[in-house]
This record gives sequence, C-alpha cells and structure tokens, in this order.
Amino acid sequence: MDDKKKLYKWIDENEGELFEISDYLWEHPELSMQEYEASDKLTAYLEKNGFNVTRNVAGMPTAFIAQWGEGKPVLGFSSEYDALPGLSQDKDATEHCPVTPLAPGHGCGHNLIATGGILAATALKELMKDKGMKGTIKIFGTPAEELCIGKPFMAREGLFEGVDAFLDWHPSHLNRAAAGDTNAYFNVKFHFKGLSSHGNAPWNGRSSLDAAMLTGHAIEMLREHIKPGSESSPSTINYAFPDVGNSFPNVVPATTILWCVARMKDAEMLADVLERVTDCAEGCARATGTTVTREVITATHDFIPNLRINQLLEENLREVGAPKYTEEDQKAARAIQKTMGVKETGYTGEILETVVGSQPVTDSSEYSWFAPVAFLNVAIAPSEDSGWHAWTSAKFAGSAVGKEALEVVGKTLASTAYDLLTHPEIIGEAQAELKERLDGKTYESLIPAESKPDLDTNRDIMDKFRK
Repeated sequence: MDDKKKLYKWIDENEGELFEISDYLWEHPELSMQEYEASDKLTAYLEKNGFNVTRNVAGMPTAFIAQWGEGKPVLGFSSEYDALPGLSQDKDATEHCPVTPLAPGHGCGHNLIATGGILAATALKELMKDKGMKGTIKIFGTPAEELCIGKPFMAREGLFEGVDAFLDWHPSHLNRAAAGDTNAYFNVKFHFKGLSSHGNAPWNGRSSLDAAMLTGHAIEMLREHIKPGSESSPSTINYAFPDVGNSFPNVVPATTILWCVARMKDAEMLADVLERVTDCAEGCARATGTTVTREVITATHDFIPNLRINQLLEENLREVGAPKYTEEDQKAARAIQKTMGVKETGYTGEILETVVGSQPVTDSSEYSWFAPVAFLNVAIAPSEDSGWHAWTSAKFAGSAVGKEALEVVGKTLASTAYDLLTHPEIIGEAQAELKERLDGKTYESLIPAESKPDLDTNRDIMDKFRK
C-alpha cells in the first residue's frame, strides 16, 4: 500500500471522532471571541492525539497552537470555529426553521473548518510517526474569523514566522484549489465625546452626534476619491451609528460611536484610506467642538495568491475526487434551491481548473504574507445563489453533506502536505513565486501596537443563549 493510500485508510477509520466534534460545534454554536467550548473540544482532541498544545495565544483565550514533530519543513494547518448571529437552523429542514429563534448558527461552515485541517494534520502525523519522517506540523486555532480578529493579532505577535507552507480550506459551492487574492480590510470605531445640554438651550452643549453625522458625510465625499477596484473585489466603505448616548431628541448627546469597515485593493491602499477616514473624523470633531478617539478593532492584508502550491492541491483533489453526493443530498439541495426560487441544479460534482482570481475577504490572508497558502474549496452548497451566511448554509454545514466534504478535505490536504514533505523542491518553487508577487514588500501589522483583541465582543449575546 502506498503512503497516500495509508493516509486515506487512516482517515476512513478514524474520522468519526472529528465528525462528532463537528456535530457538537454545530449544535453548540458560539460567536466570535466566545468560542470556549469549541476551543476546549479541539485542544482536548489534539492533546489526546499527541500534539503539544499552547492555549491563550496572542492574548486571546480561545486561540491556540498545536505542534508535533521537529525540523523542516514546517507545515501549518488552520482551524476556525466561530458561528454567526441569528442563523440557528434545523439541519433536517429544507426551509427556514430555527432550532432556537435568533440564536447563533454555523452559516459559514466553521464547524467543518474547525475539524478539516485537524483531520488532515492528524492523519499526516500518524504516517510521519510510522515512517520516521522529519518535519513539523503546526495547527493554528484562530478565533473570530467572521470579524477578522484572530489571525491578524496572531500575525502581529510573529506566530506565523518560520512556517514553510500553509494548508487551509473553506466550504463553498465550488470544488477547486482557490488561488485567489482578496481585498485588505479594516474594522474601526470612532468614539466621539461632546457635552450634553437641554434641547431648549443647545448652545450650551456640543453634539457628539453632529460630529459623527458630519464624519459620515465626509466619508461619502471621500468615496469619489478612492479607486473603485473591480466588480469581484470592489473598494467599499460602510459605516453605522451603533450607539448614541441618549434616546431623547431634547437632550444634546454627549457620546456617539461611528463604526466603519472598509475593503480595499491592498494593504497599502487600506492604510492610506484609514488615515484619510481618521482625518475626516478628527476634522469633524474639531469643527463641532467635540473630541474623538479611534479604536482599531482589526485590520487584514490582501491575500497573496500562489499558483504553484494550488496546482499541487488541485492534483490531489482530482485524485481524491469531489464529495460523493448521495441522492438524499441531491434531493435536499434541489428542495432548498426551489425554496430560494433559483434554478434546481443540485450538486454538479465538477472540479474546476486552478486559476488566479479573487475571493471574499478572509483573515487567512495574513498567512499568505509569511508562506505560500494552498487554499481548498469543497462544495457543501449546490450553487452560489442558494445562499451563504444564511440558514441554508447552516443546514448544509450540519447535514451529511458536510461530513462527505470533511472526508474530501482531510484526504486532499493530507496528501498535499505529504507531497510537500517528500518533494521539498515544490516548497522552494512556491516560495519563489511568493517572493516575486510580494515584490519587495514585507509584513507589517496594520493594527497599532496599543490595540488589544476585543475579548468582550458578543459576550452578552452568548451569555443569553448559553443560559
């Protein structure tokens, strides 16, 4: 039996425990930065299987690094486990049917991402141990991917340095090696402070809301002077006013928050736009006699694509094959497409050719500045228009098709990692491509040194639903 078949055999015989963990995470979804049960489940599995686990990394209690082996190459695997708000869904239903109304749900399939890389890494570890192969496996447990918090703070601490290649994946409506770039992204809050007064004598006050609204208008003016990007990767700025210091119109508000997120072509453009938006806020504060402070929640770089390593990933995906969608899977997929009012295609099972394109924002982009990233997509949804970040994708992530995808992910990532171990020249070729694409740029964190991860975000929501 050749080594790749040994990997497949180990996965076939041992995947059940990780399937159970995936189901548990799906049944107990936790929002970004509150993934305590998920982190505990995953680290317990890794320690039981011989990995050395470090918890609470980069100041985040739910972040971890698991390591096994020694020497080069160092191969990194990724694990994400946060859910989305309001997407609770009965996994057997083909229409919107929350298990608990308004509760979180895994509408992006992170219960699967949590376990897919671990399945591949553990299978690889067992083969390396059996054959006495040298090399180091690292598994990065990264919280709050939906808010792009985990990986940027881990990168700022230098935790991705020394890795030779990363292997990552995400559920999709496609089966492919995704050699795509992404926009860079920032998530910032501006806290305006004024002076409260009675509405009968507003001249005695200084309105923080005026300052925030004026900043919003300044951002609208700024849009015209920002390069637009492309249809697949547009440059966008969004803002909202999540908290104004009072709810009475006859009281001049003393505090207001303007929350702003933006997606830009690359890190250089993002840094420039962030400073220009900050100038808007500071100028509007001065104009209204108020003050403002900036809170950088997170910021990510653009994803540096790598064709060479993803061509290798495609070869292994074709060898493993797309998920074996059953007739039950097809029936459920078509039923959901009918509910959504879109064409009832079911799953095609097609594997796409690897090309350099674009993909949605993800904080996995931080990996790509340190080493080549092999990024796999496996279809759990039948089509793009069947819904994502929605009850539909939550249903797919908790159903049998999610486990069928996990098996493909485990085998594809494990066999790709095996090729990198046994053919280190491929790593060299991929790293040379990365160096060429970076064109002299080096990683510099976009998060100020004084910024800390927001550990309390979503705590009030999770406290409610845990009870």
